[in-house]
Amino acid sequence: MYVPRDQKKTIAKLIDYRKSIEYVREVKSIVKVEFEQVKAELIRELDNHAVTQEIEAGPSASNTSGTLGGRGNLFSFIGFNAGADPITPIRVAFDKIILTSTMIRRDGSAESYVMSPSADDIFRITPLPWADGRSWAEGIEKGIANLGNFLNKPTEESRSGGGIQSKNSVSGANFRPVPYIKDMISNFDQKINNLNNKIYI
Repeated sequence: MYVPRDQKKTIAKLIDYRKSIEYVREVKSIVKVEFEQVKAELIRELDNHAVTQEIEAGPSASNTSGTLGGRGNLFSFIGFNAGADPITPIRVAFDKIILTSTMIRRDGSAESYVMSPSADDIFRITPLPWADGRSWAEGIEKGIANLGNFLNKPTEESRSGGGIQSKNSVSGANFRPVPYIKDMISNFDQKINNLNNKIYI
């Protein structure tokens, strides 16, 4: 149950839940289950995101994320090599998130410590295929240049096989950024914070 903050001090004066071995053991068990649920929700959010699904569909996908105004698809526009699996590094990083410890406070609430990647950590493992030091995942949120030069047609000269960048502009189209990794991690962090404001009585 959730208890208002102003009631926590009152509860803490009446009883010290840290002294109950049974309570501590039970709360740590509950927190572990709830943490795994929050982690699973993060991975599910990644899997269900339109950007993820479009990229995983490969060079034959349609632009269901709406980032390209319907011109081709993200896999081909970003220039991933044919057969590449760009999402796996993100999924692996999320899967490695761990609950390192849980401390029980006097008032019965729990303070959990989690080892998880920041958005910048994810950006470092999602490099653009043609630009060292830049992240395609960050580009999804901030924008990726040269959509107006993108020719959406199969060609052997393309990394992906599904499109190529022209030296000249072929349209006035602009990339439309959408929320992606930062929002996912922010949602995850908020859910962990909610666990730390919960009293298990």
